[in-house]
Amino acid sequence: MAQRHPRSLPRGLVHGLGVLAAAALVLTGCARGPEPGVPPIPMSSTTVSARSAPPSTPAGPGPSFSPCAGGLECASVPVPVDYADPGGPVLPIAIARRPAADQARKLGVLLVNPGGPGGSGVEIVQAGLLPPAITDRFDVIGFDPRGVGGSTGLQCPLGPDTPYSGDPDPGDPADEAATDDAVDRYALACGQRYPELLPHLGTRNVARDMDRIREALGQDRISYLGFSYGTSIGQTYAQLFPTRLRAIVLDGVVDVSKPGLDSAQAESFENSLRQFAAACSVDPRCPVRADPIGVVDRVRARLAVSPLPVPGRSPLSAGLFEIGVVYPLYSPTSWPQLAQALAAADRGDGAPMSQLAAAYFRGSNSDTYNAVTCLDNAWPTDDAQVFASARATEARAPHFSGNVLVSGLTCADWPAPQQPLTPLENYLGPPMLILGTTDDPATPYQNSVALAQRLPGSALLTYRGDGHTVYTNGVPCIDDAVNRYLLETTLPLPNTTC
Repeated sequence: MAQRHPRSLPRGLVHGLGVLAAAALVLTGCARGPEPGVPPIPMSSTTVSARSAPPSTPAGPGPSFSPCAGGLECASVPVPVDYADPGGPVLPIAIARRPAADQARKLGVLLVNPGGPGGSGVEIVQAGLLPPAITDRFDVIGFDPRGVGGSTGLQCPLGPDTPYSGDPDPGDPADEAATDDAVDRYALACGQRYPELLPHLGTRNVARDMDRIREALGQDRISYLGFSYGTSIGQTYAQLFPTRLRAIVLDGVVDVSKPGLDSAQAESFENSLRQFAAACSVDPRCPVRADPIGVVDRVRARLAVSPLPVPGRSPLSAGLFEIGVVYPLYSPTSWPQLAQALAAADRGDGAPMSQLAAAYFRGSNSDTYNAVTCLDNAWPTDDAQVFASARATEARAPHFSGNVLVSGLTCADWPAPQQPLTPLENYLGPPMLILGTTDDPATPYQNSVALAQRLPGSALLTYRGDGHTVYTNGVPCIDDAVNRYLLETTLPLPNTTC
C-alpha cells in the first residue's frame, strides 16, 4: 500500500505508498465512464530545447516568476521527459516561491513536498503551513512533481475509483475476477492515453527534476522538507545528489526497500481503526460507541450484497466504503467525521461516507499515485500471487485487504515497466533529521527507525501519538526541534522523544 500525506489527502494502503502517499492502499472513488473530452497531452506541446544545457548548470537565465495565488511567485522549469534523451520532449515543472520575509538574513531555499504520490507542492506553499521562523529565513519553494497539477497532471480516461465500484473482496473468486476486470480496463485506458509519459513518472526522475529546479534557481545547495511520499523523493535525491543538500527533514518515512505487496501499512490502518474504536467507546458523544467495529462490519456486509444509493453520486459500494473508512483514520481530528458517517451508513444513508471517499480522491491525483507507485516498487506480475497475498493480508488486516487486492492488481497490469527504488546506503550528504510517529497509520514508525539506523550521524525524532506525520501539527517539542535544525543545522539529542 502507499501513503499520501493528509494535507494532500491520503492515498491508501499497500506501501511501496504514501499520503495520503508513500506503498499504500490504492483507493478510488465512484466509477466514471470514458472522458473523450479530455485529450491526451502531446509531449511536444511544451518542448523546449535542452541540448545546450550541461547537466550541472542552469539552462538559461533561470525561471521567469510572476505573481500568483496566495501572494506567491510562480514559474515553470523545463525538464526532459526522458533524461536518457535530454534533447527530446520536455515537461514544464510548475514551481511556486514564497520569498523569505527577511531577505537580508536569508539562508537559501527550502523545497517542500506534501506527499502522495500525487500531492501538489505548489498547493502546500499556497496553504502557508510553515511557521514564520522558517518563512522568514528561507525562500520556500513548492513544486508539482511530473504528472501532478501544473506539471502535466494525469487524467486517465477511467477513474482510479473504477475497481472500487464493486466489492474487492480477497478470497471470493467472483469478486476477485470482477475487480481484476475493472483494474484491467482502468490500466489499459490509462496506458493508451499516456503511452510515452507513464514510463517516466518514477521518483528518480522527480529527484532529477528537483535538481534542475536547484540549478535554475542558481543554488549550490538546497534544504528539503518531505512528508510521507515526499520522504521517497528526499531519499532518492540524497542518493543521487548528496552534496547538493544543506539540510534534509523527512517526516513519516516510506521504506523504499519494501516490495509493493507488503501488509505493514494495512496492519497499521487496522491498528488505527482499533484506536478509533477504543476512543469512540468511551466518548458519550460518539454515535456508534456501543460497538464501533461491529458497525463497520455490519455496514460492509450489507454493501457487499447491495450498494446504497446516494443522490447525485455513484452508489456507495463495499469498495468505496473501505476508502471512506481509511480517509479519516489519517488524523484523530477526523475521527468524529468517521463516527458520524458510520452511524449514517448504518441507518441506510450512504451520503456522508460517500463524501469521505470522494474527498480522498479530490485531495491528490490518484492516477499519478498509481503511475508512480507501480514504477517505484517491485510488484508481482502474476495475478495469482496478488490474490494469495491479499488473502493472507485479510487474516491480519481484515478491514483493509481490499485495497491490497486493488493495489496489487493495478501494478501487476500497469502498462509501464517497473523501476524499483533502492535503499539509501553509504550516504555522503549532511546529517538528516528523521521524524516518526509511533501510531502513524500510513507510514509505520519502524520505517523511520530503520532509516535512521542505516544513516549514522543522522537523528531520529520520535512523536508518541497518532496521525500521519507530525511537523506543523502543533506539537511544540517537534516543531522547535525541526525549526532549529533547519535554521542552524543542529540535530536534537539522540533518541529524543516528544
